[in-house]
Amino acid sequence: MAKGTRITVDLGSKELLKAVKLASVEQGKPIREIIIEALEHWLGGKKGSGQQDYLAMMKALDEYRKTGGKGN
Repeated sequence: MAKGTRITVDLGSKELLKAVKLASVEQGKPIREIIIEALEHWLGGKKGSGQQDYLAMMKALDEYRKTGGKGN
């Protein structure tokens, strides 16, 4: 995988971090790959309306930027 954008995430639980680390060791993969796979899997299950919402949001944002926020 190519290097890309970095983020910092507060997992909110020591147990979740331990589970991610354990999965990393068990699968012989870096934590980064475990997180990417989990996100891709989660997003894959949300492709229905979520993808449409995302595209609509990006279209609206593009229009906003073109008009300087002044509408049509």
